[in-house]
Amino acid sequence: MGYETRIEAAIRSFRNHATLNRKIPQPKSPALLPHLETRINGKTLLFPNWDNLVAPLLVANLRRGGIDARLMQSSEMIIKKSMAYNTGQCLPVNIVAQEFIDYTEQHKLKPENTMLWMTKCYITCNLRLYPFYIKNLLETYGHGFEKASVYFGELTHLEIAYSTSYYAYFAYLLGGLIRKLGCRIRPYEIIRGETDTAIEKSILILETAFLGQRPMDAAVTKVISLFDKIDRKPGNRPRVAIFGDLYVRDNDIMNQNLIHDIEENGGEVITTPYTDLVKIMIENMIRRTMARGDYFSTGLYRLMISSIKLFEDRYYKQFKKYLGNKPFVNPLQLEKHLAKFNISPFHSGESYENILKIFYILENYPDISLFVQTNPAFCCPAMVTEAMAQEIRRITGIPVVTLTYDGTGGNKNDDIVSYLNSVKNFS
Repeated sequence: MGYETRIEAAIRSFRNHATLNRKIPQPKSPALLPHLETRINGKTLLFPNWDNLVAPLLVANLRRGGIDARLMQSSEMIIKKSMAYNTGQCLPVNIVAQEFIDYTEQHKLKPENTMLWMTKCYITCNLRLYPFYIKNLLETYGHGFEKASVYFGELTHLEIAYSTSYYAYFAYLLGGLIRKLGCRIRPYEIIRGETDTAIEKSILILETAFLGQRPMDAAVTKVISLFDKIDRKPGNRPRVAIFGDLYVRDNDIMNQNLIHDIEENGGEVITTPYTDLVKIMIENMIRRTMARGDYFSTGLYRLMISSIKLFEDRYYKQFKKYLGNKPFVNPLQLEKHLAKFNISPFHSGESYENILKIFYILENYPDISLFVQTNPAFCCPAMVTEAMAQEIRRITGIPVVTLTYDGTGGNKNDDIVSYLNSVKNFS
C-alpha cells in the first residue's frame, strides 16, 4: 500500500503535463482532472458533516448569505457502503461521495441542480486533490450523478463574501470551544447526560445567531448559562490528547465516539479547536505561499493573524472560567522541534502538523498522560506519524496510541483501555 498510489499519480501527472504541450489521444478512463465549479449559481449546496459541532454553524452561515446549503449526514451504514468504491485511497473521499449520493437520492434532489462543497486548500495530505477525485467517483457511479457538480471552495469561505468568511471564523472558534468545554465538564457531571444535552442545545442556539436571527453576543451568553447549570463533582482525571486526521478526529461516527470511550475508561480529553490549528500552522502556510509566489494569500494570512486576537478575545472571555487562559501559541518556537524528526520548515502535510500539535499540547497541558492519534485506513501521512510514535515517546515521555478506522465496524477504541488502566492516580 502506497507504491501503487504513487505509480498511478505519476502516470496521471505525466499525461496531464503532456497535454499542455501537444495534442495526444485521451483515454476514456478518468485520468485527467475533471471540471469543478467555483460558482454556486443557485444550486443546492451539500456540506460534509465532518464535525457535528462546527459544520452546522458553517451551514447556517452559508444559508444566512442566501445559499441553499444543506448539511449531509453520515452513519455506519453509509461508511460501509462507501467501501465498495474504495481501491486503496483515503476513506473520507469515498465516505463524502457516498453521503452526497445518499442525501441527494433520499431528498429526491436532481443531481444536475446539486453540488457538493469541497475545499481547495493545500493543507494536510493535499486536500486540494479531493474535489477532483470525488468528481471522478460521481461520474463513475453514474445514475445521473455525472451531471452533479463539485464546488471548489475555501475553508474560510472568503471567495463567497467577506461577511461569510468573518462569521465562518466564529463557527470554527465557537464550535471548537464548545467541544472543549464539553470535554472539561462531562467527566465530572453528577447527572449523566446533562453535558451532552447542553451541547446539543448550544448548537441550536448558535445556529439561530449564524442565521442572523439573534445577536451573537446574546447567543454565546445563553450557551454559557446552560453549562453553568450543570452540577459537577471535584476530580482530576488523567488527560488524554487527541490529534490526527482532520476528518476522523472530531467525527463521532467515524471515530466510534472516541471521546466518550476515553471518558468511560477514566480519562479527560483535550481537543484542539481549528482556530488554534491555524495559529500553529500559520508560519508554514505563509512560508509556502511566498515560495509559490502567491502574494495575495500571503497578505491574507498576515491580515488573518492580526485579526484573530481581536475576534477571539471577544468571546473567549466567557469560556475562560471553565477553560482557563487561552492556550499560548508560538509557531516559530514550535517549529524548532521539527529538526528532532528530520523535518524541514519547508515540508508540509499532516505528519508535519502532527509534530507541531504534539508540542503545542505539551506546552499548554504539561500533565498529559496519553496521546491518541486517529486515522482512516489507507492514510499515508498517518502511517508516517505512526512510524514516529516511538521517537515521540522517547522525546516527550508520553505514549502514543494509534487508532485506525477502516469502515468495517468492530470497536477500534478498545486499544486505549489498557493504556488508560495503566495510568496511576485515576479518580
